[in-house]
Parts: sequence; structure tokens; C-alpha cells
Amino acid sequence: MITRAAINGAAGFVATAIAIVLFWYVAMAAVFRVTEQAPGALVLFPDRHLAAGQLPVGITILKWNSYFAVLASDRAGYVGSLYGAGFPLVFPAISSGCLSYRIPA
Repeated sequence: MITRAAINGAAGFVATAIAIVLFWYVAMAAVFRVTEQAPGALVLFPDRHLAAGQLPVGITILKWNSYFAVLASDRAGYVGSLYGAGFPLVFPAISSGCLSYRIPA
């Protein structure tokens, strides 16, 4: 039989794991905001916040769908302009993996 203590222990573990993951993503977005050290920026659910034609000047769309957008710019401060345009979180885009900014050959 499952005891209340076991349920509370499992719930505490799950809550701690979720908190750690959320902290990691928020910290990653905060560091990216300051350093802009990535080849592109990734935003989640872009259509909820902005249309593709309403991006700040100098921002290039590398990928855009209803789930995420990968954006890039050669201008300093473009991550701040994405926050200013209405995106709540901007993550660094990586050059490999399933959410990479590369266009398949």
C-alpha cells in the first residue's frame, strides 16, 4: 500500500525537479540577454506574441512555425529588442540538435 509519506516524498521530488529545470532555463535566458553569445535566438510560441512581419529592424528569421522561431541579427542589442517587441523569454539557439538554426541541405 502506498503511504501518505511516500506520496509527499514523490511530490516533493517532482516539485524540486521542476524548480531546477525552470531555474536553468530562466538563468540561460538571463545570461543570453546580457552576453548575446549565440549564433541565433530561439523564442517559444512566437505567434502568441508577435507576427513575423512585426519583428524589430535588423532581425532575420531563420525558422518560424507555431511552436518556435529561430531569429538572428548582426546588431548588438538584438536580444533586448526581442524582449522589447513582446517575447517573454529569449533563449540562445544552438547550431546542432533538433532545434538548430541550420537549414537542411
